[in-house]
Amino acid sequence: MNSSPSPTVLTQQELETPRSAADMLAWVDEAHARFNTRELKARAREGKHFANELIHEARPMALFAHRHYGASPQVMITHVIGSQNYDGIVDDKRASPEPIRYLEATTTLKTYEDSLRMELLSKQGHVAAYGLVTAEGPRHKRASITAEGMAREHQAIRADHLALVQEVVARKAKKQYEPNSALIVAVDDSVPFSQKEDVAALDKLARETLVPMLQGSNFSLLALEGSNGLHMLYSIT
Repeated sequence: MNSSPSPTVLTQQELETPRSAADMLAWVDEAHARFNTRELKARAREGKHFANELIHEARPMALFAHRHYGASPQVMITHVIGSQNYDGIVDDKRASPEPIRYLEATTTLKTYEDSLRMELLSKQGHVAAYGLVTAEGPRHKRASITAEGMAREHQAIRADHLALVQEVVARKAKKQYEPNSALIVAVDDSVPFSQKEDVAALDKLARETLVPMLQGSNFSLLALEGSNGLHMLYSIT
């Protein structure tokens, strides 16, 4: 007997529907909640059903729009799927619109090690949050995958994530983007940037390294966005 096809959880057309800064975040969270079975959660970890585009592009843009534009119903965001040099288009219909026209989202929340961790989570139902993850063989023919559960110093976790932020911004700085673009970087403010000292270290990195790195590019704004309230903005001049 053939198994029934996977349900359609999310479509490109729905992702690309224009939404206001007032509505986009609530819609993203509602769409994310549709991955509500073990099978769908496993598919989401594999990036199926546009889960990667939802989590790593739409959500950072939605967080930015909700915070930066004050959840204004007069600012419309259109998520664009594809290989173009932006992830979103801004239509600012307020009386005094800002010059930002394009959004480019990137994330520090999905490294190769994270992908291995999610693969192991799908297989055994649990995985250590921190520690080395190793795999033998390609994904389609995996011989083994293991994760070492280990306690780590908070400062070491923060240092790793500071390096990740610098790495993803450096990659964007080397590419050509549209004028009047905002670069949105999703960061982890659940542990690595959860304390006052962490935020201060991230701010120092942004001011002393990231902003100079982006000067001369078409990015006019850098936004660091966390799911737990972190919202840091830097003008690129």
